[in-house]
Amino acid sequence: MKNITIIGGGACGVAVYIELLLQITTLGLTKEVKLTVIEKDDRIGYGLAFGTDQPGHLLNTQADLMGIHAAEPGHFSDWLKTHGGKARKDVKGKGSTDHTYTTRKLYGDYVAEQANFYIKKAWEKGVNLDVIHAEAIDLHRDGDAYEVICHDGCRIPADFIVLALGTPKPKNYPELCEYPQYIDFPWPSERIIQKINTDDHVGILGSSLSAIDAIMTLVDNGHSGKISLFSPDGILPRVQPEENQSYKRKFLTIRNIHKIKRESFRNPGIKLIFSMFQQEVEDYYGKPIDWKGVNRTGKPSRPLLNWDISCAEKGGDAIMSVIYSLRYDASDMWSLLSIDEKERFKKWLSAYWMINRHAMPLYNAYRLQSLFNEEKLEVFPEFLEVDFEKRSEKFTMRLGNSENRLVDKLINSTGSSSHLGQMGRTLIDNMMKKEYLSGYPIGGALINERTMQVVSPKGGEGIYALGHIVNGLLLDVNAVWFNVRTAATLSKDIIFKIKNGRFS
Repeated sequence: MKNITIIGGGACGVAVYIELLLQITTLGLTKEVKLTVIEKDDRIGYGLAFGTDQPGHLLNTQADLMGIHAAEPGHFSDWLKTHGGKARKDVKGKGSTDHTYTTRKLYGDYVAEQANFYIKKAWEKGVNLDVIHAEAIDLHRDGDAYEVICHDGCRIPADFIVLALGTPKPKNYPELCEYPQYIDFPWPSERIIQKINTDDHVGILGSSLSAIDAIMTLVDNGHSGKISLFSPDGILPRVQPEENQSYKRKFLTIRNIHKIKRESFRNPGIKLIFSMFQQEVEDYYGKPIDWKGVNRTGKPSRPLLNWDISCAEKGGDAIMSVIYSLRYDASDMWSLLSIDEKERFKKWLSAYWMINRHAMPLYNAYRLQSLFNEEKLEVFPEFLEVDFEKRSEKFTMRLGNSENRLVDKLINSTGSSSHLGQMGRTLIDNMMKKEYLSGYPIGGALINERTMQVVSPKGGEGIYALGHIVNGLLLDVNAVWFNVRTAATLSKDIIFKIKNGRFS
């Protein structure tokens, strides 16, 4: 009997578990495969991302793309329609149920319900299944076999390992961790609620969606003091329209990219791909646009947010529509880029891709707008460094224009590191020491993207990974729909090896 051990019971882990269970049962392998799920929390299906109960923590993807089943992206939307739909207070948006944005907690409830349903189904079908609540901290390999070592001393034998570790805490600013006024991660949100007084001037490191979540935690719990965001570029996420507009691309297509490759015998670089993107946007508008004017770095956030809200109310603009249309092709395009070209993308375009590709729901944008109007919210670009002044017990935020800002409390919302060594996970650190994981130069672990199998000097051929841990080689690893697809990919590879007796 082969044991497949899934480390992590959040959305990624549940997607893998359900896909494996379906393949095991439909292929008649119930007597040949054992499943083990290891989750450090006492609940399956939530994880950090969807365990929050804060009403302002919303999904930034519409409901009809959030199904936990690989072949049924609309499954969550269908579930939502039978569980109150738009009448619920935790469902936001004026469009149809398919295009609403729910709280993360509600989505966690859905994933947990699916997990528990298929756990019961496994036992009914005679599948050997263990669900273990512990934290995996190390891995030992002996030939083709593995042993997962947990924090409580429990040792779990395995033939295949799936790393579904979710979102790791960043390890930057370790020198600030000794100060009680510093919160090194916005989750779980109880830490913010417990440590911050309602009238504190709160500084937030970062200006992306994690920072927006931190703001929502504060205002949902009665915070009345000032909130200041600090980041190098000072750029907020853009605003999702009520319903994303469909757009059929003419220039930036897989077909055209392959044609370039076929005719020139080389992959197009990021400069050419961006040129094709510009063609799409200008064709959408029917005229040239001022691309330098699109640059938001260092520009005041308040008028930009007002413009974005107005744009979202009208259905979005060309840039967002074209980027949205790339949802299913962007990863294939990313795979064609060399490491140097990926580095160029990160340096030149990554920030703008992220603010458009991962925009905030309109509901939260209105709340930020109100904070700006009440003079309670500021966004500072050119952030350089932070010091803690022990005398005043305040943080000094140093900016590139030689100005300083003082804040009472500081929340690190810079997001998880892209590099393995900075992901703040004991299991990852130990696997790297043993050379069971190798880093990819752009970030994350080196894997075979066709199978999701980890490639490393000493890890063997039985370790697989998905989610944030593979963020460099793959592009959309913080999108549930993408991770659900990769869960199906790796599940098929593992079951193929078991079914055919092949482990190489």
